Order: sequence, then C-alpha cells, then structure tokens
Amino acid sequence: MKFYNRKKELEFFEKVKKMDRKYFVAVYGRRRIGKTMLIKKVFEDTETFYYFVEVKKEETLLRDLSLAFSKAVYTDWYSLFSDLFEKYEYIVFDEFQNFFKVNPSIMYALQHAWDENEHKTKLIVLGSCVGLMKNIFMNEKMPLFGRVDNLVKIREFTLRETLLMLKDFGYDIYESLQIYAIVGGVPRYLWFFEQKRDLKQLIHDIFVDEFAPLREEARNLLITEFGSEHKSYFSILEAIAGGMRSISEISDLSGIETTKLSKYLNELSEIYEIVSKEQPVLLNSKRKYKYRIADSYYSFFFKNIYRNYSVMEYSPERALEIILSNINQYMGFQFEETCKKFLQENPDLFGFTPKVIGKHWGRVPHKKNESCDIDLVAYDENNILFGECKWSSKKVGLDEYRRLLLRSEYVNTGNRKKIYVIFSKNGFEEDLLSLQSENLYLITPLDMAEVYGI
Repeated sequence: MKFYNRKKELEFFEKVKKMDRKYFVAVYGRRRIGKTMLIKKVFEDTETFYYFVEVKKEETLLRDLSLAFSKAVYTDWYSLFSDLFEKYEYIVFDEFQNFFKVNPSIMYALQHAWDENEHKTKLIVLGSCVGLMKNIFMNEKMPLFGRVDNLVKIREFTLRETLLMLKDFGYDIYESLQIYAIVGGVPRYLWFFEQKRDLKQLIHDIFVDEFAPLREEARNLLITEFGSEHKSYFSILEAIAGGMRSISEISDLSGIETTKLSKYLNELSEIYEIVSKEQPVLLNSKRKYKYRIADSYYSFFFKNIYRNYSVMEYSPERALEIILSNINQYMGFQFEETCKKFLQENPDLFGFTPKVIGKHWGRVPHKKNESCDIDLVAYDENNILFGECKWSSKKVGLDEYRRLLLRSEYVNTGNRKKIYVIFSKNGFEEDLLSLQSENLYLITPLDMAEVYGI
C-alpha cells in the first residue's frame, strides 16, 4: 500500500527521534485516519517496541505485555514501565486509552515511572477514542495531565491531497468530488475506492452489500466512543445529517427536549469533534447557532445508510435506489463545504487573504418570511467575498448571479470591496460568462482541478 502525504507529521517525528532527552507524544484522531501507518512509517528503520493495547482482564494484559519484551512476568505496572523505559529508546503504545479502560490506576503507575525515568526514552502513544484521549491528557485531575511534550491531532487529508490520491486511482474531478463528499479525506476509506467503478457500484459495494466494509463502520466506532448513551447521540446525528440545523430543529427531528440537547451537542462538538457549531459570519448572535456534522463519512452514513438499515436487510437493491435518488441533494450541501475548503486551501486566489470564511443566513430586513442565505462569505478589513455553490445538471445563468447580488445588499459590509464567486458543477450560460471580471469569478470543477495542478 502506497504511503500518501503526511509530510509535516513525518518531519515532526523525525525531530522527535533526534531529541537528546526523554520525550512523550500523545497522538489522537478518529479511527482509520492513519495514525498507526504514520508511526510505522516513521519508525520503520528504527528498533522500536510497538504494542497494541487490547481491552482484557488486567492480569492478562500485564502478563501479555510483560512477555512481549521479557521472559519474566511482572507483578506490578510501575516496574514494568520502568524496565521498558530502560530497555528501549523508542516505545509505541497503540490504542493507548485501553489501559484506562482496563484499570484507570495504570495511568498513575505510568506517571510515576515516567517522572522517574532518566533515560532518553521516546514514548509515543496513539488513541482513537477522541473523547477519552482528550480526557486522559487534558483533564487536570488526571495523572498524565501536563506530562506530554506534544498532544498531536492527526487530521484527515486536505481536499488537494484527497483529489490527488483519487486521481491516482483513475477518477476524474467530478467523480473525485463526489467521493470526497461521501468519505472526506479519511485515508483508510479512500483506499476502498482504489478499484475504479461507477458511483452506483461503489455505493453498493462499500455501503449497501451485506459484507460492505463501511455499512456498519460508523455505528460500531461511535458505540465504542459514546458507550451506553449512543442511542441519544445517534438520534441527534441522524437529525443533523446532510444539512445545518438549529437546536429547535434538532429537537423536533430527534425527539429530545431542547433543555437536554445542549449537553449532547457540546460534547459532540467540543469533546468528540464530530459536530461543528456555526453561526452566521456577518451576524454576532448566539441565538443563531446551527450545527452540522463535520465528518463527511458520518454525515453520509446517518443521512443515507443508518436510516435505511431495514430496507437494506430485505431489499438491498431498493435501498440503493433510495440512496441514489437522494445523492444530488446530499451533494448540494456537501459541495458548499467542499468549496469552503477550496477557499481555505487557496486563500489568495481572489486577490486578498480572508480573515474569516464561513456561511451566512438570516432574514431579509422587513420581510419575516424571506430568508437571506449565502453559501460562502469571506472577508478581511478591505474586501468581502460572496459565493454561491451549485451542484446541478443545469448551467448557472444570470438569475443566480442577480440573486446573489441582491442578497449581498441585505447585509452590512461597510466600505469593503465586494467580490462575487459562483461555483457550478455544470458550468455557466453565455450571458453570465460574458460578465466575468475582477469582481466576478466563475469556477467549475475543472477550474478547481487546474488550481490544484491535477
């Protein structure tokens, strides 16, 4: 399997390897993001003690870990960790949070052993339970608080990196943008698309078929993350999937009272980092917050797979039809997010570097029943960009441009220079193309590919 990207991460860990002192790095990130592959790449030419921590009886784990590097079986964790630090300069514990699940007191033994360690040990611990990993290392009441030299979050591939990888697999830019909307930049999921097929076959093979690899993936991962309360979290995620929702909308769709939602939504956004909490970029109002699922795969799963489980059981073909009938609507929302990431990755493309990039929504002044939604807004002190994103089989014409112009008049922009950008899957009509200027940019997926050098 070819190793893609992670240049900055590789450079960081190469520096860690050369440290002339002990160094403790905790690495976290959602499952399948590539943590293990990254670390194995870093230490492939180095004598390293690697151990995958499983949830099992404590005495069994102590015995198994002992025998992984010693002929003797240790009777206590402090002695084991102390001897391990003395024997190996490079140590990697994968799924580290499982020590805590087996017995939280193991963390105290590790803390004492690490504090007294006088060797040049490089301890790298990896964890996929984001909430638990953050609690272990960021909660001041926990024994390992303040012990790590670096707490590193491994993120999914950027839009550019994802498109380049999918190009290697033989997909054109349109197919690649659809795949990105479905699984984002999660490396392990992208590898499921290595064998090129059309979208219908891909969704069947990867999501719908009885043995499809991503049919149960989200459900299994999130049950591990959320534990006994997973049903409430699932109801919330299903309510949000494929769009942006206010608290009242989430309450109506999930059946969970608004007074109880704040706790769940705060944990989903702040602790688990699955949901993004957003507000209109041109309106400072806490009452206007909306929520969206930040992870493309989870968004696709709860929008299209989770709610169609029963159909998939008795008629996979019918389930596939339902999913495909909704795919353009789903793509419409996700394309907005893709265009936002395109702007974030190419901030100087439109003649200025934005300080803020987001979405705007609200009511048209003096018209209670008319909304003023703008897909993309970006600005600095002197410039403001208004963007529209269309994933449609139709070409975009003057009407869409005029609508964008009108909406931009409803918000206070000060004396900023106005710039307009329209992204369109299927291009533009001639009357709109003739108006292109330094204040109006018209961008197709092919133009996006050209910017990325694809």
